Amino acid sequence: MRRGAGAAARLVIPGALLALAGCLPRVPPPDLSLDPVELLAEVKAAQARVVSVQGRARLGVDAPGGSGGVEQYLVAERPGRLRIESHDFFGNVAAVLAVEDGRLALYDARERTFLRGAATPANLARLLPVPLAPETLVTLLCGSAPLLDGEPVSAEPGDGRVLLTMREGSLVQRLEVGPGAALLSSRVRRLTAGGEVPAGLDAQFSVHRTLAGQRVPTEVAARSPEAHVALSLHWRELEVNRPVDPSLFRLSPPAGARVVDLDAPAP
Repeated sequence: MRRGAGAAARLVIPGALLALAGCLPRVPPPDLSLDPVELLAEVKAAQARVVSVQGRARLGVDAPGGSGGVEQYLVAERPGRLRIESHDFFGNVAAVLAVEDGRLALYDARERTFLRGAATPANLARLLPVPLAPETLVTLLCGSAPLLDGEPVSAEPGDGRVLLTMREGSLVQRLEVGPGAALLSSRVRRLTAGGEVPAGLDAQFSVHRTLAGQRVPTEVAARSPEAHVALSLHWRELEVNRPVDPSLFRLSPPAGARVVDLDAPAP
């Protein structure tokens, strides 16, 4: 009888612990406000403190036009300055993209072709097959997501995070906010009569490190459900807010390169 009673106790106690665990309150990060307006201000302030990033990273793309990953050297500075260097197996520069003041320059060393024109998503996709505006890509590289220009409507506490919901017209954005007001994820949906449908980018930020006093993700994954395109970023070396040489965002045609003006009208 005693052995049977002991076995029953062993079965009851774990069950009681599980039930108790389910009743435990969710504990959000203590440094975050549960007022949606104040929390949004904290998120914006945290984003503004990361001015620039640079370093080596592996950039992967999964798109209908092709998939793969490559080692690249990235430099991004808010709001829209960008430099991407792709290297071949031997470490030689295969392609360089530079964006500044709404203009784009791309040099393809293998084809010895220099392209220049407006920094549009279509022109940027000539190197990176993802239909993103340079400002959006810079925002992602800096460890945050573009925010709707709408009103914060709720802040719900979670375990180690707070879910901030914003609304702009028929668009709803849900942000998971972690310690230090660092973003953990972002989803944008459009409200329709039939329910919610994807609108814009879904983004996830993970493996945060404290660099230059800021919590910055070293893993970024972004997906466009509408365009069926996914982008992944893994920083191997990362520097935050280090002074950036402005000349990195400018390119001139190398001697002998074929120059293509992307803004020229089609023949």
